[in-house]
Amino acid sequence: MNAENSTKLIQAITWHRSTSSKPSSCKSLVASSSKGSSTWTEYKNDLFDDYGGMDSGSHSLTLGRLCAWEKKLYEEVKAGDSTRKIYEKKCSRLRNQDVRGDDELTMDKTRAAVKDLYARILVAIRSAESISKRIEKLRDEELHPQIVELLKGLTRTWKIMLESHETQNKILFEVKSFASPTHEKFCNDLHRLATLQLKAELLNWRACFVEYVAAQKAYVGALHGWLSMFMIPEIEFSSRVRSSAAPYRAVGPPLLVICHDWLSSMDKLPDKAVSFAIKSFLKDMKALWAQQGVEQLQKRKVDSLARELDRRTTSFQKVESRFLESELIEYKPEPDAEHRREHLTEKKDQLDMFRKKLDVEKEKHHNYVKETQRITLSGFQIGFSRVFESLTEFSKASMKMYNDLANHSENTAGKVEKQSLLEGSPVKENGSGWTEKA
Repeated sequence: MNAENSTKLIQAITWHRSTSSKPSSCKSLVASSSKGSSTWTEYKNDLFDDYGGMDSGSHSLTLGRLCAWEKKLYEEVKAGDSTRKIYEKKCSRLRNQDVRGDDELTMDKTRAAVKDLYARILVAIRSAESISKRIEKLRDEELHPQIVELLKGLTRTWKIMLESHETQNKILFEVKSFASPTHEKFCNDLHRLATLQLKAELLNWRACFVEYVAAQKAYVGALHGWLSMFMIPEIEFSSRVRSSAAPYRAVGPPLLVICHDWLSSMDKLPDKAVSFAIKSFLKDMKALWAQQGVEQLQKRKVDSLARELDRRTTSFQKVESRFLESELIEYKPEPDAEHRREHLTEKKDQLDMFRKKLDVEKEKHHNYVKETQRITLSGFQIGFSRVFESLTEFSKASMKMYNDLANHSENTAGKVEKQSLLEGSPVKENGSGWTEKA
């Protein structure tokens, strides 16, 4: 199981509580059987710290203890299996000695070794059974309540998320009726930087969301896989009614059913719709960033042409002023006066043509500004709105999923408790020959 993933989930849905309000730790679970183990010593310091985060105890510490016990169980089984192999070899040797008719002293030594190995196997079996019971105790008394509390916490979390996303979506819906606040304002470097930062945040948002869903699936999948090892096949026979094929029922811990339903329910969540909506909005922002660049280039071109027009206008005005002054001073027209007048007229025509060119480029810039505004409004009013719509649906589905799982777990716990009480009642036979609880 991934303790790190579970820790992240717990931190996301619970407040840190003081350790004084937590139930006592199960520090004594392994104290008696771990005194001679140097391997276990390193676990005690890390795994038996005070609880924090949940009323039912630290989930990460419980997972850590379970992992440590599983390792210890593995070591016990492995050592027991090794002893069993040696035991089988000794038994085979004893049989061969008996067949060959070896002396009694040699056979007694082998027989004593066999008895010693047999005793060690019994000790290993009892040790493995003891560890298994401790694991089951941790599973039922700590892990199960923590999972139920986790589901309830996630229900509350996604209820808050649902309310938040509904509010955000409502705000974006109302924005559709407003005029753009950037109307007639030109795009600048700060606008492009803001768009670039928004793109980066959207990429991170999408990556975090995908990672959250994947991490939770991996966590529940690992938990389900581990709990599946507790399944015991149970063959039910009826004393009155027999069939050719006895019904098979897999009996496992109640937590296994919860994790199975949790895992299958997660596959039905609309997480792909959220990821797709964010990705689509990212495309809108990329288009906006590119359009802002086009608008900026056109603005620079217009500014450059405007400066050139000012320079040419100033130059023309100087030439025109000198020409008019010369005409006022000279009463008789000079021979080249007509030529200078034609040159001045030509300059004026060129200036008018340049002014028209500037007007054309200004019109282009104005159209680019309108296109930038259109992409901006469309992106936020449609693209961003779809993001929050998909998040609203995801939050709604998540809240329902966790709430159903939490309610189902409580109902299951109640039925199990009731069944246990019924099984403890005396049994009597009714008139039809069937047995019933008293």
